[in-house]
Amino acid sequence: MGKLISISIIFMISLFTCQESNLSSNENRTELEQKYNGSLIDLINFFDEFAYASESGVYLSEISNRGKVLSNKVFNVALSRLIYGLSFGSSIDKKYLEKAEKSSQFQLKHLTGKDSIGNYFISYYDIKAKQADSSNTFDIWQQAYGLCGLTELYRNNNDKTLLNKIHEYHDGFVNRFHDKTHGGFYGNYETKFGQISGSKSLQSLMYPITAYMENLWRTDVKNRSKYEVHLKENLEILAKNCWNKELGWVNIKLDDKWNPCQHESVESPCFNVAPGHNFQLASLLLRTKDWPFLTQIEKLKYKNLGLEILNATLKKSAIPDKKLSQGFYSEVNPMNDSILDNRKTWWQHCEALLSLSLAGEIYNEEIIELEQFYFNSFPDKVNGGEFFFLDSINRPQTDIPKGSIGKSIYHTSEMIKFLNNESAHN
Repeated sequence: MGKLISISIIFMISLFTCQESNLSSNENRTELEQKYNGSLIDLINFFDEFAYASESGVYLSEISNRGKVLSNKVFNVALSRLIYGLSFGSSIDKKYLEKAEKSSQFQLKHLTGKDSIGNYFISYYDIKAKQADSSNTFDIWQQAYGLCGLTELYRNNNDKTLLNKIHEYHDGFVNRFHDKTHGGFYGNYETKFGQISGSKSLQSLMYPITAYMENLWRTDVKNRSKYEVHLKENLEILAKNCWNKELGWVNIKLDDKWNPCQHESVESPCFNVAPGHNFQLASLLLRTKDWPFLTQIEKLKYKNLGLEILNATLKKSAIPDKKLSQGFYSEVNPMNDSILDNRKTWWQHCEALLSLSLAGEIYNEEIIELEQFYFNSFPDKVNGGEFFFLDSINRPQTDIPKGSIGKSIYHTSEMIKFLNNESAHN
C-alpha cells in the first residue's frame, strides 16, 4: 500500500512538473511572439507615417533615415514587399489587410503590363508625373518579387479573383525566364533579344522559390502541379551546382548550362560572396522537409546539405570571433575569406535567423545570440524603421535610406513569420 502511495505521489509530481514546463514554454513562446510582432508593428508604423501618400492611396518607396520622402516614385519590389508585410501583419491587426489590398490594387493598375509573352511587372511609377518606367529589359529579381506580396495577400484573404491574377503573372514569368533546354531560369530577358545568355545565377534559381513560388505552392493547393515542376527542377540544380564544398561558399555566377564560373586567382575571383546568400540557400534546402513531392532520400540529401552549409558558414571569418552576438560582415572574397565590406546588412541577418530557425534545436544558442543582436541593433528606436547598414562596430549608417527600390518591410516580416512558426513547433 505504501509503495502505491509513493508511486502515486511521484506520478503527480511528474505531471505537475510537466505541466509547469509546458506552461513555461508557452509563456516563453508568447513573449517571443510579442517581441517579434512589436518590431513588425513599429516597422509598419514608420511607413504609415512617412511613406503613405493619402491622395494616391499608396506607399512611396524612397524614404530617408528620418522619414523624408526622397522621390515621388513607387517601386514595384518595395511596394510588393510592403504588401507582403502588411498581409502577414493582418494576423496581428486586421486593419493591415485592407491596406495591403488597396496597395495591391495600385500595383496591378500602375506597375504591370502585358506583351506577347505574357503579363509582367514594371519597375516603378511616378505618382506626380503619372508616368511608368518604359524599359524593355526585365530582370528576375523584380519579376519574382512582384509576385511576393500578391501571394502572401492571397494566403490571408483567399480571394479567388486575386488568385486568377497571380496565375497570369506566374505564367508570364515562366514563359519569359524558364530555360526549356537546361532547366531553371535565366536572370534577364529583353523584348528584342529574348532570354539573355550569361545571366544565370544562384539568385535566378533561388528568387523564384523564396520570393513567391514556395509560398504559393503551400497556399494554392489545387494547383500545386503548376509549381512543383519548377521547385523540384531548381532544387536539383542548386544542390548539384551552387555549393562549393572546398571553399565553403555558394557559387553565384553560372553559365547557360549551369556550370559554375571558375575563379582565376585570389586576386581575381569570378565573383565575391555574401554570408547572407549562404544562409539563404541553406534555408531553402531546409524548407524541403515537408515537401511531399520529394522522396525521402531527396529530403535527407537536401537537409544534410543545408546543415552542411550552415555549419561551414558559422565557422567563417566573416563572423567576428565565431560568435553571432556581434552579427557578421557583408562581403567576402571566397578564395581567401578576406573581408571586402565590414558593414553589417539587415537583410543578411534576417536570412541567417530564418535559416537557423529551420534547423530545429541544433542552433538554439546561435539563434538567441543573433536575435538579441538583430533586435537591439537594426530597429531605430529614435526615428522608427530599421537601418540598412551598421558599421564594423555596430554603429547605424544613417545616410542610407530606410526605404528604397527594394527595401520596405519584407525581409524582417518574412523572418518573423518563420520565427513564429518554428517557435510554435519547438
